[in-house]
Amino acid sequence: MKRLLIACETIRNEVELVLKRQSLEIDILWMPNTLHDSPDRLRDALQTEINKAEEDYDELLFAYGNCGNGLLGLKSEKATLVIPQYGDCIDMLLCETDNLERVRTNTYFLTDGWLKGEKTLDVEYEHNLKKYGEQRAKRIMHIMFKHYKNLMLIDTGAYDTKKVLPRVNDIGELIGLEVIVRPGSISPLEKLVSGQWEDKFCVVPPGRATNYDDFLGIAIRNV
Repeated sequence: MKRLLIACETIRNEVELVLKRQSLEIDILWMPNTLHDSPDRLRDALQTEINKAEEDYDELLFAYGNCGNGLLGLKSEKATLVIPQYGDCIDMLLCETDNLERVRTNTYFLTDGWLKGEKTLDVEYEHNLKKYGEQRAKRIMHIMFKHYKNLMLIDTGAYDTKKVLPRVNDIGELIGLEVIVRPGSISPLEKLVSGQWEDKFCVVPPGRATNYDDFLGIAIRNV
């Protein structure tokens, strides 16, 4: 079976760590993290890549959660699709965290991958600063995050948290949130690339589109 891993750039550190640990060589297609802005754009982009890849690969593995239903409706006529059954990357990386639903109600999450994105919180602040001035820019950020309490840096073991923590602390001070560091897990990604799909994965045969039943009981996360 020839496999292609289609992965979000946001979790590149974690994917590369998994492949290194397992000494796996697999073809990878990295997708831009900006696709998270719209589930429809994400779905269209993934379907385009499926249409290209199904001629050359038997199995297409997705290093994605469902991401606002962005993976609903995907279909390959020739390849099997394998997708982790998680609402988004946060659910995946924090799959071993107790009371995750409660934690998510008042916590904003970061990893090194998120900090490498184009639309980070400090970049957004700088944009508002230039456009509105310091006082209004800070007010905008505080209004945006008034329902949050914590800014969590997820330590997945795939990057050095000490190197990014100063920037995270600056962001936390900027938006008025308490910075906390908590361990994450790359176990779902390890299972994805090693073919352990018995639990928490939807395996979609050729000719069938992904549907709501594939993600039954999985929270729909806003992107």
